[in-house]
Amino acid sequence: MKKLLTTVGILALLASGLAACSGSENSSSSANQRGEPAKAGSPTEISVLIGKSEIISQFEEMVEHYNTSQDQVKVSIISLGNQNAFDKMTTLYASNNAPTISMMGAEYESMHDKLLDLSDQPWVSHTMKGSLDYVRDGSQIKGMPVSVEAFGLIYNKKVLDQASGGNFDSATVKTQDELKSLMDKITSSGAAEGAIHVSPIDWSLGAHYTNILFADQSSDRDQRHKFIKDLKNGTVKLSENEIFSGWVNTFDLMKAYNINKSAPLSPVYDDGPIALATGQVGLWFMGNWAYPQILELDPEGQYGFLPVPISNNAEDYGNSQISVGVPSYWVVDAEQSTTDQQKAAKEFLNWMVSSKEGQDYYVNKLNFLPVFDNFTAEPADSLSQSVLSYMKSENTLEWMNTYYPADAYPAMGTSMQKYLADKINKSDLAKEFEAYWTKKKSN
Repeated sequence: MKKLLTTVGILALLASGLAACSGSENSSSSANQRGEPAKAGSPTEISVLIGKSEIISQFEEMVEHYNTSQDQVKVSIISLGNQNAFDKMTTLYASNNAPTISMMGAEYESMHDKLLDLSDQPWVSHTMKGSLDYVRDGSQIKGMPVSVEAFGLIYNKKVLDQASGGNFDSATVKTQDELKSLMDKITSSGAAEGAIHVSPIDWSLGAHYTNILFADQSSDRDQRHKFIKDLKNGTVKLSENEIFSGWVNTFDLMKAYNINKSAPLSPVYDDGPIALATGQVGLWFMGNWAYPQILELDPEGQYGFLPVPISNNAEDYGNSQISVGVPSYWVVDAEQSTTDQQKAAKEFLNWMVSSKEGQDYYVNKLNFLPVFDNFTAEPADSLSQSVLSYMKSENTLEWMNTYYPADAYPAMGTSMQKYLADKINKSDLAKEFEAYWTKKKSN
């Protein structure tokens, strides 16, 4: 039932004229989520569960503006705290405090029966081709795409210019040896204290870095998805898989040049944008959602993406591509929220992507790449432009982690953390991955 947001679908964004993941608990108010009717004359209270700590402050700013611009609805924000999205949603539903709106990704598979049909909403006709396939449930559409997102090796151009002795060209890094040479230059030239910052976060390692392992298996979509099925069926030996071997070897390079090599599990998320934007490192494995924090620290800086090459053949699939897709959706609760709350939630979602003010916040504050053809606000920052250049040249990888079970990234992320800290070796990593996926055979 679920289909990939294809490169052709992604390129529709350009043709339309738009060319140009945990944090601390934060809530602006305690919204009524128990289905209790609001008092006469009082605003309808709704809550939004945000799965991205890096945009919390910007989202709060947008919500504050929305709340003060009208008196019919009061929006409050819930962040993940110390839980992953699936656990947080499960906890809130179990306590009869389901968010009115949630930012949902792989959790959709387990929770789609709890969600409201949004197929009658005006933004549906403006979404780019393929972006709604994942949230189609029969004739219903149960989610609004959040944003086009991408991840790979983000680079600070100022650092790389200094390291390369000129104007750095991202096209010069398509092999492991070229990546190693670049990291050597960064450190030997004194352009930065270290070559790369590796964030030891389970979602970064377990969802995003593993995405490369699955996406690079084949340029053919059916073969990539067959690989996951074969892994579940126990017919794949990762120790004999050439892509797995190269993928781990590249991670070994990242480990070797990691600025936090002596204590690789110590950094928290916020250390990443600080290290990159202040020039402590030249590279950071992360996604474009990190740009708001980078911008705050280095508003005049230029940034872009490098692929994560896993071999020394520049022509190998994946060595010139970055992961691009629509990984998350805004969904509305249909189980515990009142009719008024559902109505208010749909109005808020429409305001974000249809009004001039909402679009401005969406693009210029949240730094989202819109999935809609009615946007007049266009992203102009260097990182967004880098993403668009990969899309235009069709150098994109499938966002495979959308198809993971909800507990996949915490499980694989834990294994990656152990490998990062040298607690297990390459063979152990393969065995732990295999053990996880074979348990999912019936899914």
